[in-house]
Formats: sequence, structure tokens, C-alpha cells
Amino acid sequence: MIEILKNTPFGFVFEILNESCYFSKNEYEIYLNGKFLKTSHVNVESIYGLKPETRYDIRIKGLELDMDFKIETVKASFVIDVRHYNAKGDGISNDTQSLNAAIYCAPLGATIYIPKGEYLVNGIFLKSNVNLYLEDGARLIQSTNRDDMAILKGYQRSYDFNDSTINASWEGNPLDSYCSLIYGKNVKNVNIFGSGKLDGNGDKSGFWEYPKCKKEAFRPKNISLIECENITISSITSENSSSWNIHPYCSKSIYLYDLKIYSIETSPNTDGINPESSEDVKIIGCKFSVGDDCIAIKSGKFFMSQFKFRSTKDVLIKNCYMEKGHGAVVMGSEISCGVKDVLVTQCYFKDTDRGIRIKTRRGRGSKSVLDHIMVKNIIVERVKHCFVVNMFYNCDPDGRTLYVRDKNLMKKDEETPSIKNIEISNMICSGITGSAIFIYGLPESKVSNITIKNSSFEFSKERLLECPDMMDDFSLEKPIDLFIENGENILLEDNLFIGGNFHDSRVFR
Repeated sequence: MIEILKNTPFGFVFEILNESCYFSKNEYEIYLNGKFLKTSHVNVESIYGLKPETRYDIRIKGLELDMDFKIETVKASFVIDVRHYNAKGDGISNDTQSLNAAIYCAPLGATIYIPKGEYLVNGIFLKSNVNLYLEDGARLIQSTNRDDMAILKGYQRSYDFNDSTINASWEGNPLDSYCSLIYGKNVKNVNIFGSGKLDGNGDKSGFWEYPKCKKEAFRPKNISLIECENITISSITSENSSSWNIHPYCSKSIYLYDLKIYSIETSPNTDGINPESSEDVKIIGCKFSVGDDCIAIKSGKFFMSQFKFRSTKDVLIKNCYMEKGHGAVVMGSEISCGVKDVLVTQCYFKDTDRGIRIKTRRGRGSKSVLDHIMVKNIIVERVKHCFVVNMFYNCDPDGRTLYVRDKNLMKKDEETPSIKNIEISNMICSGITGSAIFIYGLPESKVSNITIKNSSFEFSKERLLECPDMMDDFSLEKPIDLFIENGENILLEDNLFIGGNFHDSRVFR
């Protein structure tokens, strides 16, 4: 069966419904109106370069059964070419004013058409009910001239000091940041789609050289969505971001389909997609190869849990491919407002440092409750550590203090986080060089109600002698297969461990 994930005036995204992980069982051919279009081998595909309000016949050949379906592209009201607003697209002229003028002069429901070319910009501002279409060969490039880049106030008070707003954030707190390549604040009903690319120019901007240094402001992202609703981004490529690629923050109904997100392996903090304090987020058919976490689910630091509490919830991650990066799907470490109801399914993890990773610490707060996480039908290949839960994550300036790293029982208070109700099933792991399962809870807040079943863990002949996650005061004499400390109601059922020292390294306390 076929499901249309997104239909637009110039093309659409579809998903082949099956049980395979990211890749289809067989390579298949796509025919458009009887003519061969292309070959594919993934479950989520896009077809663009079509005409608005036009009916097309699609045939998929090469799967177990041939599939035929009809689709009519969406009607286009206004289609506004940015060249009519004097955009050059030559990679030399600064096209910021032209693109923003086209967006803000557009009537509601219009589509801004960005044709093939290289458009150097400082920052593009989205407008509600106005869409962006990046044609194949179109590239938006972040200018490296910081003097031309706007600095957005992270935390801005009203004139009478009775109100405030957040315009930007950095690692869980509202802090001043350079404007992102594409920026939306309080924007609704926007589609960003097409075969074009966003280039954050991170390798040339100098932002990678001192990744944690603020200087004038923190680094820009490729896409920032602040308090936005009903935003769909489909099929584009995001690459070379100066920091996180796509960051929905305090937003709702964010749908990300068939995206390609690339950063070089050594680039710092270049996470792929980081939903933060957001709900109803769907990430389907996306491919990642980044310098940090592929997907990191967050909900702010302690200040945000007191100032503007907003959990991240109802997140679906499906049919995604994570290649390289620190973690494939990560929760934390900034999760002070909690994370709830996450489903990860039909994904393929390859050559990431960790597969599923949960990281938190004392100080995140009692509102930091990670609850109801389900991971099923996942392939994991050549990762260091498959499943890691660490409640002693040594991040932030105080990350190495006794308060954070002390393994002794402390009083449970308003700064104590909790993790509960996680189920992992049908996770097939091979080539593991580190650990299969590593769970280290707080003695005062044990990791509880964890089920891992019907999964297999095959270890590499070459093993790593390293702590599975960033924590202090943890020593190893030999590689770990399975380690659980400060856990309760942990169920391991019908799992297979191959080629390791499972019986020698199992610890339950």
C-alpha cells in the first residue's frame, strides 16, 4: 500500500507501507504517466517538477506486487518567482532583501518559487500561509559576513516588564543567537518543499572553530521554528549548518518528510533534527549523516521548566536512516520539561556512536519526566553502544561537580529527574564494539519499568574499553556487554547475545 505524506502544487512525497527498515525489500522503478522516471530502494520517496492541479498516473514496479495509484497535485493560487523581486541567484549578490520582499508581499496561500541558482542570504523570515518551493538546483547559502547577520534576542521583556517572549535559544535556555538561515516566529500553515538545498556555510563561517564560545551571540541554525504551528518541510537537503540543522522550539504539528541532512563527521554540535518543547512531531523517511546527534529530543533546562513549562510529546520517528553521528535517536540532555509518548520504528542505524541514547543528570528537575518511549523494529549496524541510559551525564559548567557525579544516595527534591516506561522490541544489532545495554540510574531515582524483548545483540571481535556514555568515576577492566545499576522492574525477555561476555558482565543492583 501507498500513503501520500504530502501533496503540493509541484510534487508529492509518498511512503510504501511495509515492515522493512528504511530500505524497501527490493529495488523498484517509478513510472510517471507510463514513462520511466527513476529507480529507488527506499520506503519514502518524492517526485517533484510537476505542474499544479494536474492529474498523474503513478506505477511502482519491482516490489512483491506492482502498485498503481493516481494523484492530482494541489492547486496553486499565486506562484511568485523571486527573480521578479530582483533576486540574482548568482552566489555573489546578497539576495536577502529580494527573498524577504517576495515573501512579505505575497498574498495568503501563495507559493514563493526559488528557481535553480545560488542565493546568498543573511536570514529568510517565514510568513504564515506562504509557502517556499526550492526547485532542483536551487541553493540558499548562509552569508559568512557576521556584520550583516541579525542577532535575535533570546529572552526579551516587554516595555512594562510584565511580559516576555523568546526569540532564540541555545542548548535549552533562551539566549541571544545569530539569525538562522530560515527563521519562523509565531508562524502557521507553511510548507517548505522541493529538491533544493540549504547550505549553512558552517565550514567557511568560522563558527565551527570555537563551538561553545558565544562572542557576540551563539551560532545560527539552518532552520529555526519558534512557537510555530502546522509546518511541513519535505524533500529538501540541509547541509553544512553552523550548529543544529532543524530546530522546532515550543512548536506544534511539525512534519518533516524525506529530508537529507548532512554535516561533516568532525563538525561540532551539528545535530540533525532537534524537536524541543514541541508536540505532534513526525519525522519520516529522513536520512542523516552529521557531526553530532542525528535526532535529539529536548525540552529545555531547569529555568524553562519554571518559567515556561512545555513538554515534548507525541513524536513519531519512522523509516529514517542514521549514518554516523554521536547518537541515532537521543533524548536529552536538556529535558527539564519532560518527554512523553515517543515511537521510533522501522529505522536503520549505522556507524553511529550510540543507537538509542537517553542522557540526563541531577539539576534537570522533578518536572523532567521521561515517560512512555517505544522502540521497535530497528536495525543497528556497527555502533559502539546500542542502548544507553545515563543519569550522570557530565554536561554544562557544573557537570563535574560532586552534586552531579556522586554515585551515593542523595535526597530526592525539585531538581531530581526521572525515567520510566521504556519498551524496546525487535531491535537487531550487529558489529557492536562497545555495550549492548547500559543503564545507570540515580540511586534516589531509579530507572524503572524497562522492557527489552525479542532482540539480538551480536558483538564485534574487536571491542572497545570505554564508558558507554559521558560520566565521571566509572572504570572498566574489560568491555561491557550488559550493565544495569539503579534500575527496577527491568524485564529482559527472549533476547539473544552473540559473541560477547554476557554472563561475566551482567550487573543488577
